[in-house]
Amino acid sequence: MQMERIEIYNASLKDDVFTFTDECFRSVGKEFEPDGRHAFYNDIEKYFDRFWCLLSEGRVLGTVAVKRLDETTSELKALYLSPELRGKGYGYKLLDLAVLYAREKGYKRIVLDSMSHYTAALNLYEKYGFTCIKRYNDNQKADVFMEYIL
Repeated sequence: MQMERIEIYNASLKDDVFTFTDECFRSVGKEFEPDGRHAFYNDIEKYFDRFWCLLSEGRVLGTVAVKRLDETTSELKALYLSPELRGKGYGYKLLDLAVLYAREKGYKRIVLDSMSHYTAALNLYEKYGFTCIKRYNDNQKADVFMEYIL
């Protein structure tokens, strides 16, 4: 499968993003709740500084976002990749895009939260240069917290 393009999110992609995110969540035993705890997906352009979609053959097959936490800190969000694209460098490309954007916006660091059983994602973050830090938020589902100094 060949990547066609990475696009900045716009409202025309909403249904595809919802379908893709639901599939990603289900594949790891989670429930996508756009009317509950994931309601921010209903207003992606307002909630995130920037949200990108990896599109291939007209479908959303990857996402990544950057969210502002404060003047110096941004947060990596929604880094999801379709199983058929994993291990082919697309996750790194999405991560690189988010980090470059955060740096260009003048943030000093980018943080993320995750879960220890997402070993492939954690390996990607470590390979990129993220390091473990203390908890920075109240996400009770997360047990791993990392930062990358920009």
